[in-house]
Amino acid sequence: MGLNIWELEPKRLHILTYPSLSLDTARQRLVELGMLGVDKLVFEGPTEIGGVRVIAKGTTGIVVKGVRNYREVAVKIRRADANRRSLLDEAAKLRLANTAGIGPRLLAASRNFLVWGFVEGIKLGEWIPQADVKDVLEVVRELLRQALVLDSLGLVHQELSRVGNHVLVTPGLQPVIFDFETASLSSSRSNLTQLVNALLVKESPISEKVQRAFNVERKHVLEMIREYKKTRNPNSLSALLG
Repeated sequence: MGLNIWELEPKRLHILTYPSLSLDTARQRLVELGMLGVDKLVFEGPTEIGGVRVIAKGTTGIVVKGVRNYREVAVKIRRADANRRSLLDEAAKLRLANTAGIGPRLLAASRNFLVWGFVEGIKLGEWIPQADVKDVLEVVRELLRQALVLDSLGLVHQELSRVGNHVLVTPGLQPVIFDFETASLSSSRSNLTQLVNALLVKESPISEKVQRAFNVERKHVLEMIREYKKTRNPNSLSALLG
C-alpha cells in the first residue's frame, strides 16, 4: 500500500534516517523527497528492516518503492551512517550510463536520495539457472554489448565480477545493470573482462550453462580475454559478441 510521505508513522520514518531514528532529520528529508516529486512510498519487497519491507538494504543506502507523477519508481535513501556524504556522485555516473541507454533511468537526485524508474525483474544469478539456453544466449550477449559500451565511455562499474547481484533481467529479456555506487571514471579495469570472467571463466554451474549457450569452451574464452586485454579490440571477442 502506498503511503503519502507526510503520513509515515515512526517505524517507517526510521527508514529515512536509518540506522537510528531522528524525527528532525526525517522531517528535513521528507521536504527533500517532496522537492524531488515523490508523492508516496510503498513498503514492500524481499528485505525487512524493523518490521518494514523494502526492496534492498546496502552499506550506503536503502532502496524502497515509491510513486512519482503517478508512476512507480525506486527511491534510494542515503543511510545516516553511510561512508559518503552525498549520492550526487553516484547520480552523475548513472546519468552517464543512461546516455547510452544503460541502467535504470534516473529521474531525480539530491544529496540524500536517488529516484529512478522502477524495474521489474529477476536477479541474473537467479534467472540463468531456470532460463532456456536460447534466452541465456540473448540476454548475456546484450549484457556483453552494454559492458563494451561502458568501456568506451570510460565508466567502470567495478562490481560486475559479482554480476549475479548487479543485473536484473526483465520479463522482456532485457538485462539492466544497476548500482553504480562504486563506479569509476579513472579505473583501468574493464567491464567486459569482469563480465566474461564472471559468466564464462569462473567455474560454476552458471558459467557452465553460459558456455553451453555460446557453444564455447573455457580455454577458448581465456584466449579471447587475453587478446582483448592486450588490444582492447572487440573483434577479439567476436565469437561472443556476435
